Amino acid sequence: MRPGRKVLGREVDLSHILIVLAVIGFLFRRPLGRMFAKQFPDRAKRHRVVGTIILAFALVIAVRLAALFWK
Repeated sequence: MRPGRKVLGREVDLSHILIVLAVIGFLFRRPLGRMFAKQFPDRAKRHRVVGTIILAFALVIAVRLAALFWK
């Protein structure tokens, strides 16, 4: 396993950053929802944007799991 980056004296891997971003997104989902509603007033387009973001997270997780078990 290769070492991650050092942040504030600790090693941080990309998966840790993604988990933290997902938790922050979950905790602040109402303000983020209001922000998306202002940015994308069309509901269908807003759902496409949010779906694309969720799909991107899922793809990153799937690729990282495949790389983990690829041996």
